[in-house]
Amino acid sequence: MSSEATPLPQGTLTEADQALKKRMLKQCEDERLVLLTLQPFTAKLLMNLNLQPVVDDRLPTAGTDGETLFFNAEFMQRRSEEDQRFILAHEVWHCALGHFRRQLGRDHNRWNRATDYEINQLLKEMLGHCPDNALFDAEFAGESAETIYTRLEADPRRNQGNTLDEHDLIKIHAHSAGPKLDPGFAPRAPHHSDADRWRQRLISTAQQSRSGYGDLPGALKIYVNKIRNPTVDWRTRLLRFVQRTAQGEYNWSRPNRRHIHRGIYLPSRQGEAINLAVGIDASGSCVAQVPQFLSELHAILKSFERVTLRVLTFDTDIRRDEVLTEQDLHRLKHWKVEAGGGTNFMPVFEALEKEPPGALVLFSDGYGPRLNHRPAFSVQWMNIGSGSR
Repeated sequence: MSSEATPLPQGTLTEADQALKKRMLKQCEDERLVLLTLQPFTAKLLMNLNLQPVVDDRLPTAGTDGETLFFNAEFMQRRSEEDQRFILAHEVWHCALGHFRRQLGRDHNRWNRATDYEINQLLKEMLGHCPDNALFDAEFAGESAETIYTRLEADPRRNQGNTLDEHDLIKIHAHSAGPKLDPGFAPRAPHHSDADRWRQRLISTAQQSRSGYGDLPGALKIYVNKIRNPTVDWRTRLLRFVQRTAQGEYNWSRPNRRHIHRGIYLPSRQGEAINLAVGIDASGSCVAQVPQFLSELHAILKSFERVTLRVLTFDTDIRRDEVLTEQDLHRLKHWKVEAGGGTNFMPVFEALEKEPPGALVLFSDGYGPRLNHRPAFSVQWMNIGSGSR
């Protein structure tokens, strides 16, 4: 009779694996309670996520699908208690900050790093701790993921290092290779309603907190205040305007092919292509803001199947006039604008009257002569100042 143990079928967990999962679930539940004393606002948000330990080769660290926080029990066992609390808080703030919704059409890997930089900076301030292998740069203090993304894009040397957690659970779940596959690792696909649900949880938690949210860093207080008392910032206005301008209806039955490979299902547009013009004020007061504006515009337009974009750079006259399609949108990330002199909006409108676009987005500080007539197309002014128009 052979003394060798019968090999376990692929995917079968041992009794030791099950015991480890049980032990680490209890450990993480205890650390969640510790967070109630250290960071009550974060801990209350964390109560909205189910904790699910797994022993699975596909998930080396941790991640969340917005409903469940999955973590590799072996990975978590190797971390200190401070790291464990940090990782739990890290996952829930991905949800609360709406990072999936905010990605739009940005590069997936760079956006993941930008969001980790944003969260880790905030958690270092909240918890006084950051794991050694987490992405952290003190230069990003108080900056949003969008701003950090732009900085990472401009400086490839910063695009180093790995994120602390896994951001695409559906993709890694699809891989079946490896001796250990835990049936408990069953993430769901992201849904467009997730952001609204977490926004409501953020508001509810703020309302229920006896001390308000005084335990949050200043940047998070501002974010929570904006959620509770929404004011429409320029990014939101730009997104809404572009969506209104696009012709055709959203079609959920035919998802946007650009995102399917990542397990993300966004609606595609049917009908005519979006036809948009963008006027960029090249006066000195605006030039510094242009890269961030174009980065946001690029991210929004990438979510559409077909795009016709006419870009006009101007000061007192048209300095550059080009037409881009969806194949050329990457050029927006490297668009050069040289600072000019004064501002005159009329050359832009005169140029567009000959070939009217579906709509015009005009990025300016607003200082310039008033228009003497209403244009034949919709105009969205993206003012960075308080000038007249």
